[in-house]
Amino acid sequence: MNAKQLKLDRKLIFEFMIIVVGVFVALAAESWWSEREERQFEREIREDMIVEFESNIRILDADIAINEEAGKLIGMLNGLDDDALLTLDDNKLSEQLVPYLQWAGFDPEMGSVQAFVENGNVGAISDRQLRLLLARWSGLLVKNRRVNLQAVDFQHGTVLPLIARASSDQVWSSSERRELRALLSHLLALHGFVLNNQRELRAAATDILTFLRDEH
Repeated sequence: MNAKQLKLDRKLIFEFMIIVVGVFVALAAESWWSEREERQFEREIREDMIVEFESNIRILDADIAINEEAGKLIGMLNGLDDDALLTLDDNKLSEQLVPYLQWAGFDPEMGSVQAFVENGNVGAISDRQLRLLLARWSGLLVKNRRVNLQAVDFQHGTVLPLIARASSDQVWSSSERRELRALLSHLLALHGFVLNNQRELRAAATDILTFLRDEH
């Protein structure tokens, strides 16, 4: 191999090395920039989470207070024997049931965080503990929709028609009273599921908020 060929080979090797190094540098820069953007996104989503979960806790506190009072009304016939049930005044019984057994179903604060969680993007959070906390919140929200729907369907499809029928003439027959007692007992159980779920949601929201504040 002559000196000219050797010089050419060295030049080609040098140029190849420059290309390889350039590619590695470009890939490293792209990776660094991508990680930087992800860290920035995560910082922003954490800040949004603090605001949103503070609001969720306020909503849950209000809903739980409403539902604790509603539970007393729904359970007003619970435990009454037939003698006590049949001696209740017709008008007072109707007045207690109209307007029809109002209670609160939790609707979370809708925002970027809620959309982030519901769209299944929890995996984008790098912190494993926060991912687990958010996954629990998401699971409880699914349960929240289910128990709310069950309670609403039973109340509107079964309980309210009986109340409307009996209240139309302001006279509650003995059979209507017994039926009402049984239906309200079932509704009370469903309402208990709703209330327990809201308490679980509040605990989960508090855990998330505490974690975010400690890490902030």
